[in-house]
Amino acid sequence: MDFHNLSLALYEKWERAQDAIEASGLLERFLDKVQAYYCEAFLDDELTWYETVYGEDELQEFKDDAIKAGFTFTVQLVEEN
Repeated sequence: MDFHNLSLALYEKWERAQDAIEASGLLERFLDKVQAYYCEAFLDDELTWYETVYGEDELQEFKDDAIKAGFTFTVQLVEEN
C-alpha cells in the first residue's frame, strides 16, 4: 500500500469513528456541564446536614433522603465562576 492509499484509509476510518461518536450521543453527554447545588437540611430549625450535590439525580436523592428522615431543606444553585 502506498502513502496515498494508507492516508485515505486512515482518514476514512477516522470519519467512521467520528460518525459513531455523533450517533451515540457520547460527545454531547461528555460536554454537558453538570450543575452543582448546595443543599442544607434542618431538623427543628437547626442546621444538621449540608452537602454539595452534582446533577439532577443526586439532587433528587438528597431531597428524598431529607424528606424520608423528616428534615426540611434548602437548595441553592452553585454559580459558575
